[in-house]
Amino acid sequence: MIKTFPKQGYSAVVFNATFYRNGKKLNAIEQADVSAFSQLIRSYEKSESPDKVKVEFKDTEKGILIWAKTFDVNEIEEEIHNRTTSGFQGLGEVEINDMVQRKFNEMERQKTLEQLQQELQQQKELNEELQFQVTDLQTTLDAKKQVEYYSNIIGMALPGLAKFFTNSPVGTAMSFLAGTEEKDKEKKELNSTEKDESKEQQNDQRQSIINLINDFSTTLSNQELGTLYLLFIELEKDKENIQRILKFITQVSTQKATETNA
Repeated sequence: MIKTFPKQGYSAVVFNATFYRNGKKLNAIEQADVSAFSQLIRSYEKSESPDKVKVEFKDTEKGILIWAKTFDVNEIEEEIHNRTTSGFQGLGEVEINDMVQRKFNEMERQKTLEQLQQELQQQKELNEELQFQVTDLQTTLDAKKQVEYYSNIIGMALPGLAKFFTNSPVGTAMSFLAGTEEKDKEKKELNSTEKDESKEQQNDQRQSIINLINDFSTTLSNQELGTLYLLFIELEKDKENIQRILKFITQVSTQKATETNA
């Protein structure tokens, strides 16, 4: 055992030995050099005739107890006899080196395992973050598809309503969400370069009227807006109804004014 201390990193080892007989403490060896262990133990064993010996090994530099054990002298003598007859010579350098190497390998495996566990945790956290980003992008994409889907429904099934919302804030928002805003913008810029001044003035007047209608529509309740939509459907079927309605409204207004004056 003493030969293994340097391999374990202990370089300043001393030993204490306390001798007992019939439970009574006898003389003791304190802070002795381990190189004199066998000589001193044998000498005190002969002079004190103990029945028990307590042995301690300490590292004076590190201030720690390395190993301690109490032996029965009869058991020690029997063990020495057995080892002598069996030819046991203790652990050799090869055996000690093998034990040290196994311990070192075990520590390296533990260190590698801890490192792999740390990397696994980092990968899990990264995976959760990426999964969150994918979910967020998928939600945005689904929302865009929904807006695009309903925009197409309005354009195909209700052409009058689609035209009605074309230049309104609602139409702009729907175009942006559906991804058509840039295409509409490019188309408008191309058309504007091809118009002459007279057409631009005419279109400005036309746009002003359309904007006025759009602004008026935003002030209506859902019921009123639905009624207006049905009216637009009929006007789209027969545009002459526009003049008929205007004539009817004018006649009613004139009639009310006459009744009021009367």
